[in-house]
Amino acid sequence: MQKTLKWQIRLACLITLLFVGRGILLSKQSAQQASDPSMPANNLAFSTSFYSLNRTTEMESQGSIAKEELARNGGFEEGGAPVPQGWFRDSSRTGKEGTVAQDQARFHTGHTSLKLQPNKRNGGDFPLAIAQVIPAGAYAGKKVEFSGYVAAEGGATPVLGMLNFVRGQPANLVTVSPQGGSSEWERQSKIYDVPDDSSVQLVITCFVRGTSGAVWFDDVSVVPLGDRGSAMPPSRGSNESQAAINNPTGALKASIEVDAATVVRQIPRTLYGTNVEWIWNANVMWLEESRQPNPEALRLAQELGISLIRYPGGHYSDFYHWGDGIGAYEKRPQALHEKGRNDRSRPNFGTDEALDFARRVNGELLITVNAGSGSAQEAADWVSYVNGKSERVRYWEIGNELYLNEGSAMSKSITVNPAGYAARFQEFARAMRAVDPGIKLGAIGGENQGRYANVSYSDWDRTVLEKAGDQIDFFAVHDAYAPVLLSGHDKDLRTVYRAMLAAPVLIKRNLETVEQQIATYAPARASKIALAITEWGPLFQFDFRGRYVDHAKTLGSALFVASTLKAFIESPKTEIANFFLLNDVSVLGWIGSRDGRVPPVPDWTPTARYFAFQLFTRHFGEQLLRSQAVSPTYDSEAVGLIDAVKDVPYLDIVSSLSSDGRKLYIIAINKHFDSAIKADIGLRSFQPASSGTAWTLTGTGIDANTGTTALQGLLHGKGTEDQQNPRFSKGGTGEVTLSSSEVTGVKNRFAYRFPPHSVTSLELTRAK
Repeated sequence: MQKTLKWQIRLACLITLLFVGRGILLSKQSAQQASDPSMPANNLAFSTSFYSLNRTTEMESQGSIAKEELARNGGFEEGGAPVPQGWFRDSSRTGKEGTVAQDQARFHTGHTSLKLQPNKRNGGDFPLAIAQVIPAGAYAGKKVEFSGYVAAEGGATPVLGMLNFVRGQPANLVTVSPQGGSSEWERQSKIYDVPDDSSVQLVITCFVRGTSGAVWFDDVSVVPLGDRGSAMPPSRGSNESQAAINNPTGALKASIEVDAATVVRQIPRTLYGTNVEWIWNANVMWLEESRQPNPEALRLAQELGISLIRYPGGHYSDFYHWGDGIGAYEKRPQALHEKGRNDRSRPNFGTDEALDFARRVNGELLITVNAGSGSAQEAADWVSYVNGKSERVRYWEIGNELYLNEGSAMSKSITVNPAGYAARFQEFARAMRAVDPGIKLGAIGGENQGRYANVSYSDWDRTVLEKAGDQIDFFAVHDAYAPVLLSGHDKDLRTVYRAMLAAPVLIKRNLETVEQQIATYAPARASKIALAITEWGPLFQFDFRGRYVDHAKTLGSALFVASTLKAFIESPKTEIANFFLLNDVSVLGWIGSRDGRVPPVPDWTPTARYFAFQLFTRHFGEQLLRSQAVSPTYDSEAVGLIDAVKDVPYLDIVSSLSSDGRKLYIIAINKHFDSAIKADIGLRSFQPASSGTAWTLTGTGIDANTGTTALQGLLHGKGTEDQQNPRFSKGGTGEVTLSSSEVTGVKNRFAYRFPPHSVTSLELTRAK
């Protein structure tokens, strides 16, 4: 998944650059208007080359409505060469009138601002400027507010402007600038009337008057307004009460019913798995000097309750030769991580070290053999090395994401079509089972779901299941990353988070689809083929300059973790799940670091995801019960790779019994950012004691986090924050909490109030 996303991000950026390369060209009249805001707007005349928009973008503008932030990269955190992404400059006309740069030494918020530095040639027909086109058909006839923070020095004046195009014709340039050239940040804003025409496009522009000095822009924003000029409220579900909309801090109402007499299935312990990579000493978890895991990382892994460790990790598996990672450390070679990059490290965290780590955390290994650049004999020898005397590894996965064909050197070197993979799987299966007939073998697959298209070959699942189904014990899919912002990362935080928290609905549907494929294409063995999600987790961006890249660590991402685990638990054929990634000092580790020094000296610390997972491993039972909840709902927009979803419940619940039947558990996920949910809870066939325990994961806001940092060498962008309750930049102690409290007045029917943005496990004991 990682490599596919990186490639798609590059492609999206390339398309953007090709599109915006057409440029904005200000004619003499428009430039004069920019220099003199008093000039009548109807005197505008623009060069025909000012604006040209492809039909695809125009059509897309008639689709989903972003109800809050319309400007992309208004904080100028996303890089460019030299113009920030999402913006463009007509270098042929203004290339000699000054410089455009991103300034990391001066900013209003985040880490970067836009700096325009004019020279003596600036002015005339084409002043030094950058601009951005915003499709606005969804807001025809309404109002928007454009705004930004500006600063200046040396006699230059910053000017923020907006104009529109209707059916290709420009009109109505409105500008705003400070009265003087203050060196302090000042907010400038204007209300703009959007023409009532479905073809309308808006253009937001930043430019400079003067021939010396410099100006800065930051936090440029374009926000739709309501009919009376007030900000439009966030989109809400069609079934949410009007009272809750008017009073978002008041409790919503819901009902929960649990039938303790109906056990749906035994919950496999192997759903609580993770991934650990071999590279860089297991991402600096393994201490080379002592040949032991870092004591704090080991303690956190033990307390997390992980059961199944996938190794040697993701796409690195298809370049890893296990023989390099055994024997004396000093004799192990510097091994290549992947083709196409020159990253190398010595595999000190080899097979024996991984087995030892699994034993210490009371788990077991799932080994992914090298089916990309390795051979069937190599895989068989690995089985022999590990299981020769006693079976220590049951689960073996043959390859990782070999269905990718996205143009990178990595994928080109290992990709294979479905018929080729089916034949390769059978060859590996014969060789490996000749050594140990009792092992369980996994084939890789996956069915694309709307915007989430991870498999490059059509009919992959059908071909593999029909040709190799008689040898498959589990079918490994990677369908549970979200929200994956390849595009649309200019949207406001609440829109993005609503899409992420709706994704488990789509994940559940996709698992049902793959389950049906197994039944259809491998009917003779369908009952014996399990589903495995060997990589999954909250995932925003891979571009380290992105404004959402670190949001995988927030409380909102923890709610996604809990809701996705519920989907796995309730999927009858899903027996294996391995979240990605146990630990690292960057973005994806569920155990992260509060120390960002280079070289790494990690201060291993749980992220919010860790605590959500721990609620299931430490405060949930082994027998899934039939239960349901009725709650208010919301509709999400299409964001990143996640499709729009209708009627997403604000309250997700899943319930279970302990193996001895003495305890009943209800895990409830309140996805509402602001409102508590008061639930009426009914229990059947379970007489509870009058008091119980509530374990509650919550925080100061939906974007709260524990303060883990990325390596200082990585160029992180300014993190987007919740506009209503910003907490992202305040991450640290006390921002995210997992605590217990007594629940009193418990009966067969009782009420409980679930806090906003929370995951709660109610532990109830059967009365004696």
